[in-house]
Amino acid sequence: MKMRKGRISVVFLAAGLAISGCSTGSSTDADAASSAPATSECVPAHPGLTTVTEGQLTIAAYEYAPFSGIDGDKVTGAEGEILNAIAALECLTAVAQPGAAAAMIPAVETGRADTTFGSWYRTADRAKIVILSDPVIIDQLTLISVEGVDSIAGLEGKKVGSTLGFLWNEDLEKILGDDLALYETTQALYADLASGRISVVVDTFPSGTAALKNTPIEGAQFKVPAPDERVVATTLPGQTNFPVSLSNPDLGKAINDNLETLRNSGELAKIVEKWGFSPSSVDKTEPNLL
Repeated sequence: MKMRKGRISVVFLAAGLAISGCSTGSSTDADAASSAPATSECVPAHPGLTTVTEGQLTIAAYEYAPFSGIDGDKVTGAEGEILNAIAALECLTAVAQPGAAAAMIPAVETGRADTTFGSWYRTADRAKIVILSDPVIIDQLTLISVEGVDSIAGLEGKKVGSTLGFLWNEDLEKILGDDLALYETTQALYADLASGRISVVVDTFPSGTAALKNTPIEGAQFKVPAPDERVVATTLPGQTNFPVSLSNPDLGKAINDNLETLRNSGELAKIVEKWGFSPSSVDKTEPNLL
């Protein structure tokens, strides 16, 4: 539900090889396998895939915990680990291409990256410029405040903050006008909530939980508002996805097939639960467009 600069590429090693055809050892060698690059013995789940750079899965990457993160030479977060596993299934080396949030979807659209991560919702506007994958994680708009604001109507008259790129921002701007402040980073957003410069943050539950670990705010409450027709995100669940270029439908199909493989094996649920999500957040669900 978001539209998330630099071009410095950081190569990280494909994780999860122990669950793929690229495993080079027994289950007792899982740690070693997960830190090893794809080898000539690896058999891809979808031979002949075309990617931006041969042998690599280039991922436009930015920090949006717990969905996405970059830790040294690795991509982390729930969606980062899922993409690591997908890359391993295709015998590809996953490569992070760090950038600002707003540059993520354009990087995929223009063919500079194969896909991106960080809670990008399936939306009708995005479906016009990229191929949207099947749903990955089901997400919900959440209001975070000390006052316990629990409705869209309750935001009116208050200083409210959100991160740049969220689809709900356009709807909220119509309701709140200048009382809505948009932030480039979640760190700056929650720093202003802690200082009292804003009264309410509009975010998602897992993102807010992760942010408050770094910026504790005594008494902060999480409230999912009742559906309000003025804000579409309250009436339909947000579904994150891994978009690809319109010119590469084969990669889109491979991502969808691999998501299903990981879901059926239980690996998807294990990954997201590790990052604070309910295992049910990756249950198979009917795709929608916000």
